[in-house]
Amino acid sequence: MRFAVIASKTAMLSVIGLVAALPLSSAYAACTRPNFKITIPDGATATEAEMKTAAQALVKVDQEMSEYLRCIKGDASQSTVGKDEATREKLVQAYVDAHNSTTDELAGLAACYNDQVEAFRTTKGGPGGKTADCSAQMAAAKVRTDAPAPGGTPRPSSIVKEADGYSFELEGGAWSYTLIRDETPRYCGGEGQKHCLRRTVFVTNGSDQDLECKAYIKYDGTDAKGNPQPGSQAVVLKKSIRAVTASMAEEGVGAATFEASCKPRQPLPALKTEANCKYEVVKPVNISDFYPDEARQLDEQGPVVVEFTVPGKAASPTDVKVVASSLSARLDQGAVQAVSAMIMSSQCKNQRYRLRLNFQLEE
Repeated sequence: MRFAVIASKTAMLSVIGLVAALPLSSAYAACTRPNFKITIPDGATATEAEMKTAAQALVKVDQEMSEYLRCIKGDASQSTVGKDEATREKLVQAYVDAHNSTTDELAGLAACYNDQVEAFRTTKGGPGGKTADCSAQMAAAKVRTDAPAPGGTPRPSSIVKEADGYSFELEGGAWSYTLIRDETPRYCGGEGQKHCLRRTVFVTNGSDQDLECKAYIKYDGTDAKGNPQPGSQAVVLKKSIRAVTASMAEEGVGAATFEASCKPRQPLPALKTEANCKYEVVKPVNISDFYPDEARQLDEQGPVVVEFTVPGKAASPTDVKVVASSLSARLDQGAVQAVSAMIMSSQCKNQRYRLRLNFQLEE
């Protein structure tokens, strides 16, 4: 056994209802930090059952950490709304610090467990009942050094701002872009299970306009999929931060250049919905079931605004269509299918409404 977190794409979607022409809003629940109080058995004396139990506990904490990181990422994006550039930078740095402290703690536990696995393989274990001393591995993870810690423990995870792009002024603020390198260990396939690092181009939109953005990363070589210049496009909502493109490349392959370009999206016209006409979802659906597999594999993400008619009480929406695209035809189709499968109710007959579905993948 060996504990290794291999990146997997998990779909997580947020849905925000729009009634008539009301502005979009979202609320973030309190973020619960994972409980890292895990017992790591001493490999030289552990039983196989103890080692398996520890591995299961680490996997559970890793899952909890993914949810926690998703939550604080959302909070960080929300907290930048209306703030000046200096304040936004402080908030982003606070997010990076919270992210690193959490991933470091898990990295320390994983390093300790991996060392105990090696000891268990060498000694074949024993009667059990003894706990490993993980203090050295936990301390090494907090040091955040590029060199391996004594005992062969892996390098701790880290998020590094590799480079800043340009900044462009728009109405109500500016937008800018940044290249971030995540040094969390990942296996990206290939012969010998290559060790890769993930790079992401983030766009920070401080303006009062939604943006349609394109971005690319040009490598000194190729990424893990053999692409010399991977790129993609995404919608970046006003006063928010969003990853526009991301890719993994084998450790040692550097990024030569990167670029992002954005243009304001035209606002939607107001709906002619009668006053006090609201709708409710009587029968919801599991929206992740409508996340297209090909879109997941291609890292396609983004918000889709769908417009539809509610005939009356307890009915399926009709005339469902996309009025603000995610810039992915696959995601747009998934959004239409998801809304069409719902059962909705309204006291007003044949009124038009809008709903935003945000398709998001979390590593």
